[in-house]
Amino acid sequence: MKHYPRYSLETLAKRIVLANGAFPQAPLPLALIDRWVAGAEGYSLTCCDGGVNKLRQYTERLPDAVVGDLDSTAPELRQLLADRTHHSPDQETNDLTKTMRYLHASYGPSAITLLGASGGREDHLLANLVLLPTYAPLVDELVMLTDEGYFLLITEPSLVEVEPGQQLSVFDFYRQPLTFRGVRWPLEAHTLPELSSGSLNCATAPEVYLEAERPLLLYVANL
Repeated sequence: MKHYPRYSLETLAKRIVLANGAFPQAPLPLALIDRWVAGAEGYSLTCCDGGVNKLRQYTERLPDAVVGDLDSTAPELRQLLADRTHHSPDQETNDLTKTMRYLHASYGPSAITLLGASGGREDHLLANLVLLPTYAPLVDELVMLTDEGYFLLITEPSLVEVEPGQQLSVFDFYRQPLTFRGVRWPLEAHTLPELSSGSLNCATAPEVYLEAERPLLLYVANL
């Protein structure tokens, strides 16, 4: 069984991916980026294509890598980045998928904090959410941190630390029996009829339990 602590600056993964959505504004994701900017030990930051343009408006430090078809990266940045760019022209996958595959090929499955995957165009957000479960073979842990909360990729029976009263939603893209305990409306090996059916739940305990055969997304809203 996997255990997930309440997320904080100290518990979030140090391998950061910055997508090309809205640049973070909330204190926690910005503090994570600030640690990378300061050169804190173990931190790295990889941009999905145009995410580097937004990063450049926040800091002069260049990302460790930029991955994608590079159609959104500013030309002057492409010159500065030189061999830090990893061009993948394939139009059958998006830049986030290309980035996840690049990181897996370079470092193997690792824990990743994904930033900048929400905001901006809503079609990009929906595509990113649908794709998150498909990254299960590529990562050891994946948290998509937003300004309002976070999405956690659940790939095995898991206990997740929360606060009683915290708002939660579970999204099952595979319509499978799932178990969800420690919430106002628990489930026991129940198949949700619609993708939206697991939304707008609420924690009743300091830990919630999730189990299913295939990957799930758990959304935890900020208090």
